[in-house]
Amino acid sequence: MGNDPRQRTERTRKLPRGEADNAEPEREELPLSFYERLAEASVDEKLVLAREAAMHPGFDEEDAFEVGSRVEEALDAAGRYEELEGLLDAWKERVPRVHDAEPAVRTWRTELALRLPGRDVKGALTALARETGDATLVMRLAEWCLYQGRIEEALAGLLEAWPQVREDETLAEWTRVDYVSRSVLTCMDVALRETPDLSLEALNERLSVFARAVPHWVGRALALRTGREPWKRRTQQFLLNMSPEEFFDEQRALLLSFEPELRVRRSWPWGRPQLVFPELFHLLPGPFGYQGVMNRAMHVLLPVPGDLEHWVRSIPDERSLHPHVHGATAMALRPWGEYLHRLGLVSDSELAEWWERVWEVLASLPEQLTVSNDPELVEESHRCLRGGWPHG
Repeated sequence: MGNDPRQRTERTRKLPRGEADNAEPEREELPLSFYERLAEASVDEKLVLAREAAMHPGFDEEDAFEVGSRVEEALDAAGRYEELEGLLDAWKERVPRVHDAEPAVRTWRTELALRLPGRDVKGALTALARETGDATLVMRLAEWCLYQGRIEEALAGLLEAWPQVREDETLAEWTRVDYVSRSVLTCMDVALRETPDLSLEALNERLSVFARAVPHWVGRALALRTGREPWKRRTQQFLLNMSPEEFFDEQRALLLSFEPELRVRRSWPWGRPQLVFPELFHLLPGPFGYQGVMNRAMHVLLPVPGDLEHWVRSIPDERSLHPHVHGATAMALRPWGEYLHRLGLVSDSELAEWWERVWEVLASLPEQLTVSNDPELVEESHRCLRGGWPHG
């Protein structure tokens, strides 16, 4: 959401009078009484005050963030989120410099475009990507696009920010790896929707912008995600006897082969299925099972309910950064179990017992997904995770 403090760029603090000889004259600031009135005002009064604030000579980017955040929250709570667009338009007309300089305004513009029909999502996201180059913020909004099936818009934003992400020496390497993986999968989705018989050579040409950062598994991903190469049916014992290195590669392959399942059986749009990777990959027990127990395939391929409970309850900060990934992953858990069942890796009784426990764990997740600022995600998670799914 636009009022998430993690989305703010570092601001230059205001210098007290006389602190530095070369400091600019102290500007006239919005009085404290204004914020007191804003806090106590009704939604309609907040909108009036926010417009009036832009006429104050001291209104700056920090004020835009603070005022906009409070108005956005109030409008969303009142079911009137679309009215935020009118406020931003008024600011653009009255204080264009402040409007264009505040990163949160770019975020609100993009979220409005995603929530309201007929808006320019691509333009809003690419503008934000160009101005901020913020890997986490751009990826979060691109993931929102992917959840909706807006793969071209997602790719445009990811590519726009890539030059800055690539050169950002302060960025954690794992974040850059995740960014490239998401970008590569999105590029593949766009190319496949345009050209269903896409060749690996043509895909690699499209991916040349990422150079050596392209993951080594791209060729196999193309074959598995399209269903051209079905996952080779391994026996339970075969999986249990694999070395850890071989198992991780096979686990990734199995997960990538699961994506057509979501598109065909669950009618997920292009873009949404890829959101389960790598999140679901990280939730799986792995080659050593759970606490060393690995007598059956379910011990290495089905997320442990206790681990899922920790995932649901213990990482709210991560969820606010990637809510659509978490929502899509949670909604893919039952289909994942059914996919394993059809492959003969999980029995009827194992799936039923596992899902009964998992469904109880996931029941509290929809409320947490409100951090996404996406009513569609919240509604779908409520329907799927509260209502459950019939077997089959």
